[in-house]
Amino acid sequence: MSSPIPHQWQVPEVFRERMGNQAGRQRVMSHAGHVLLILHELPDPETPEKRAAKMFWRNPEGTWQCSAGGPPGISMLMAHVETFIEAANKLETRGDQARTADEWFALIQAAGPTLRTARNMHRALQEAREAAKTDRGLITARDLAGDAERAFELIHAHAQEGLRYTSARQAEEQARGAQHMLEAAHRLNMIAAVFLPVTAVATLLGMNLSHGLESWPAPQTFWITLALCFAFGLWIKASMPRPQQAEEPKPPGKGKAKAGKGKR
Repeated sequence: MSSPIPHQWQVPEVFRERMGNQAGRQRVMSHAGHVLLILHELPDPETPEKRAAKMFWRNPEGTWQCSAGGPPGISMLMAHVETFIEAANKLETRGDQARTADEWFALIQAAGPTLRTARNMHRALQEAREAAKTDRGLITARDLAGDAERAFELIHAHAQEGLRYTSARQAEEQARGAQHMLEAAHRLNMIAAVFLPVTAVATLLGMNLSHGLESWPAPQTFWITLALCFAFGLWIKASMPRPQQAEEPKPPGKGKAKAGKGKR
């Protein structure tokens, strides 16, 4: 069984014995001045359940190396943490532009796995800081990871608030529309009830009765009657209750907490 630890690293054998054929969760191993830091990369939106890992090894002399290559030193660890800060800033921009329930839900799905990864990364870096107390660079990396974790927490909470607000607003608009339809239906029912006897009598008799309009000049009488009927219909339409105009939706406010780079 091959170990994911690079074979050229001169790490204590206990590290390889404790490591399976996969990197596993984010954690720290320390022994005889050696520190092995196992971190996960940003989750892939297409496959959030998979976790690609990077390993950072600090030898007793204080030199860092990364399993992904690069120059010796803590700069590769800093760059790894800064990718989370950049991702947090991008998600925060998406949160500022989100308006629909689908956009809020997509933001929650994107922020959730990244938040868990950033939180575990912060804990692992804190453990590494305790294992290598003389390494000042780890303090900066740990603080950057803390900023990223806090930013993802705010983004995730803001997205949940936005989704709840949007859902409540849509429910309110649906209730308002239903109330409007109920009032309009009631008004139409009242009008139909008033004219029901006349309609029923005319339907049952099925005959023309003398009403005095036969001697009126034609076709003026017909057109005048038609115009009055249209005017009456327009009056009924104008008397119907109108739905209230919905205001432009405003997303819930949030505390701005841009994740920034720490001092080095």
